[in-house]
Amino acid sequence: MIRLFLITLLLLVGLKSTAFAQSELDEGVDEILFKVFLDNKPVGTHIFNLERQGKQLLVKSDMQLEGKFWGLLPFKYTHQSQEQWQDGCLVSLQSQTLKRGKTIKIIASSDASGLSIDSNDKTEVVSGCVKSFAYWDYSKLVGNQLLNTENGELVNVEIKQANNQSDKHKSLLIQSSEADINLEYSASGEWLSLRSKLEVGGLLHYIRQ
Repeated sequence: MIRLFLITLLLLVGLKSTAFAQSELDEGVDEILFKVFLDNKPVGTHIFNLERQGKQLLVKSDMQLEGKFWGLLPFKYTHQSQEQWQDGCLVSLQSQTLKRGKTIKIIASSDASGLSIDSNDKTEVVSGCVKSFAYWDYSKLVGNQLLNTENGELVNVEIKQANNQSDKHKSLLIQSSEADINLEYSASGEWLSLRSKLEVGGLLHYIRQ
């Protein structure tokens, strides 16, 4: 994470690295599959493939959504992205999104000046260690800004650990000017689900398979 369908509808934000003691990611390849629901009706899937080798991390994301708002207004949304991380920072990005019949492409690469982000209509260079909406690994989500991989914009974020913590369950409440997002994790840090009320109406729900 996308704007991403999630960002488009509810401006998703990330997690604090201090929320848990460890990341769920280890050496090798991991696949994370979520079924996506809108008001308890299935609307598609979001799949993450993560390959870690030392300090290098390659993340491929594929979101395929199709359904109707309020059972009336049809929508179709697809988003594919490939992110390369090194030493905890995003160093390159390629993404393509189909939304409302329009294709949005983002290409980003890093050099000494920072991360250069090329979108359909502009180029911007962001200095420092850039993070995206890496829900799959909370240790990547720090600071008060995260990169929206759909449109190449930085999003202001605020993250709070929810009160209902236990030995088997952890929750994070993510707030922005447009939405509140609830994320659930196992005690070991495995991302399990996401819930948020959409600005346009309805409840978006990710359930890990």
